[in-house]
Amino acid sequence: MTTADRTSTPTISAVVPVYNEENNVESAVTTLMGVLSKGFNDYEILIIESGSTDLTAEIADKLASSDPHIRVIHQINREGLGSAIRLGFANSTMDYVLYMDGDEPFDVAEISKIIPLLGENDVIIGYRIGERESFKRKLFSEVYNGLIQFFFRLNVKDVNFSMKVVSRSLIKKLKLRANGCFYDAELVAEIRRTGVDIHELGFIYTPRVHGESSLDKPSVIINILIEMFEYLLKRKILGR
Repeated sequence: MTTADRTSTPTISAVVPVYNEENNVESAVTTLMGVLSKGFNDYEILIIESGSTDLTAEIADKLASSDPHIRVIHQINREGLGSAIRLGFANSTMDYVLYMDGDEPFDVAEISKIIPLLGENDVIIGYRIGERESFKRKLFSEVYNGLIQFFFRLNVKDVNFSMKVVSRSLIKKLKLRANGCFYDAELVAEIRRTGVDIHELGFIYTPRVHGESSLDKPSVIINILIEMFEYLLKRKILGR
């Protein structure tokens, strides 16, 4: 049973972390507004802007000034994807919280598919349908998902896909600490720890058109491994 009233359409907070996404953020947020305004009784969009060096911050502020459903939270320093998402989660006010990247990794209009599922599910996680834009990214994804499955037995198709919906009451029970890109895996691991069922839903993958992803940079990969083993160590020490 979720916290949302199952006799009515629930409300939703959408958390959109962005860094140097001046060519993507307006399109993603505008499309998201169109979907959420039609499918939910109430909604909010939280743009978490993490010290961008391009025009992302200015565009985000302009979007927020044009509609009361949009809020922008500026991080002074770029502290990592996980810290941005946790900040968004902490400031969310609706029944459910949706997290997605600002580079539109799928057709945002497809979010409408989650609406009929929310009344029966506390957690919905998306997975990619289709090929990645490069062999390097595909290899990284397969190796990473394999490592996560080996260590955590999460049993999800794509742990790192940035389309996750979690009831806000459940988020309050999770112990989330990762600042970097290990955050997705930590989120799913913490959900599994509670014993709550996860509903998976496929989304057609949309290759990035503007900007560059930093996920496969050596420094990012090293940080993911560090945070992963720190999490494993904490689980062992705490007997979890």
